[in-house]
Amino acid sequence: MKKSKEEIESRILSLTKSRGAGKSVSPSEVARDLFSNVWEEHLDEVRGMAGELQAKGKIRIIQQGKPINIDRAKGPIRLSAVDDDQDREE
Repeated sequence: MKKSKEEIESRILSLTKSRGAGKSVSPSEVARDLFSNVWEEHLDEVRGMAGELQAKGKIRIIQQGKPINIDRAKGPIRLSAVDDDQDREE
Protein backbone atom coordinates (compact mmCIF):
# COMPACT_ATOMS: atom_id res chain seq x y z
CA MET A 1 0.00 0.00 0.00
CA LYS A 2 2.53 2.57 -1.20
CA LYS A 3 1.58 6.24 -1.24
CA SER A 4 3.51 8.96 -2.98
CA LYS A 5 5.01 11.91 -1.12
CA GLU A 6 2.46 14.08 -2.91
CA GLU A 7 -0.43 11.98 -1.55
CA ILE A 8 0.91 12.24 1.99
CA GLU A 9 1.47 15.99 1.61
CA SER A 10 -2.02 16.48 0.20
CA ARG A 11 -3.64 14.53 3.04
CA ILE A 12 -1.76 16.42 5.74
CA LEU A 13 -2.76 19.74 4.19
CA SER A 14 -6.39 18.76 3.69
CA LEU A 15 -6.81 17.36 7.21
CA THR A 16 -5.18 20.34 8.91
CA LYS A 17 -7.21 22.78 6.82
CA SER A 18 -10.49 20.96 7.43
CA ARG A 19 -9.82 20.83 11.17
CA GLY A 20 -9.68 24.64 11.15
CA ALA A 21 -7.75 27.42 12.83
CA GLY A 22 -6.52 26.67 16.31
CA LYS A 23 -7.19 22.93 15.92
CA SER A 24 -4.76 20.14 15.11
CA VAL A 25 -4.40 16.54 13.96
CA SER A 26 -1.92 13.94 15.05
CA PRO A 27 0.43 12.30 12.56
CA SER A 28 -1.18 8.98 13.48
CA GLU A 29 -4.58 10.28 12.31
CA VAL A 30 -3.06 11.09 8.93
CA ALA A 31 -1.32 7.70 8.76
CA ARG A 32 -4.53 5.83 9.69
CA ASP A 33 -6.45 7.75 7.05
CA LEU A 34 -3.93 6.88 4.35
CA PHE A 35 -2.72 3.43 5.32
CA SER A 36 -5.59 1.84 7.24
CA ASN A 37 -4.50 -1.23 9.21
CA VAL A 38 -0.76 -0.85 8.45
CA TRP A 39 -0.57 2.79 9.50
CA GLU A 40 2.13 2.26 12.13
CA GLU A 41 4.55 1.12 9.42
CA HIS A 42 4.17 4.51 7.72
CA LEU A 43 4.18 6.91 10.66
CA ASP A 44 7.78 7.98 9.99
CA GLU A 45 6.84 8.89 6.40
CA VAL A 46 4.03 11.11 7.68
CA ARG A 47 6.25 12.77 10.29
CA GLY A 48 8.95 13.29 7.65
CA MET A 49 6.52 14.99 5.30
CA ALA A 50 5.22 17.10 8.18
CA GLY A 51 8.77 18.33 8.72
CA GLU A 52 9.09 19.23 5.04
CA LEU A 53 5.79 21.11 5.12
CA GLN A 54 6.86 22.95 8.26
CA ALA A 55 10.12 23.98 6.57
CA LYS A 56 8.06 25.39 3.67
CA GLY A 57 5.83 27.31 6.10
CA LYS A 58 2.72 25.34 5.12
CA ILE A 59 1.90 23.83 8.53
CA ARG A 60 2.75 24.30 12.20
CA ILE A 61 4.06 21.54 14.41
CA ILE A 62 2.97 21.73 18.02
CA GLN A 63 4.09 19.92 21.13
CA GLN A 64 2.47 20.47 24.51
CA GLY A 65 0.46 23.34 23.03
CA LYS A 66 3.46 25.30 21.73
CA PRO A 67 5.05 25.56 18.28
CA ILE A 68 8.26 23.54 17.97
CA ASN A 69 10.69 22.71 15.21
CA ILE A 70 10.26 19.04 14.35
CA ASP A 71 14.02 18.51 14.73
CA ARG A 72 13.72 19.35 18.44
CA ALA A 73 10.48 17.45 19.07
CA LYS A 74 10.66 14.40 21.29
CA GLY A 75 7.48 12.40 21.72
CA PRO A 76 3.98 13.15 20.45
CA ILE A 77 3.40 16.10 18.15
CA ARG A 78 0.35 17.69 16.55
CA LEU A 79 -0.02 19.28 13.12
CA SER A 80 -2.06 22.38 12.41
CA ALA A 81 -2.75 24.79 9.61
CA VAL A 82 -0.61 27.92 9.55
CA ASP A 83 -2.33 30.83 11.23
CA ASP A 84 -0.72 34.14 10.33
CA ASP A 85 -1.54 35.49 13.81
CA GLN A 86 0.64 32.86 15.48
CA ASP A 87 4.33 32.00 15.22
CA ARG A 88 5.10 29.23 12.77
CA GLU A 89 7.73 27.62 14.97
CA GLU A 90 9.60 28.18 18.18
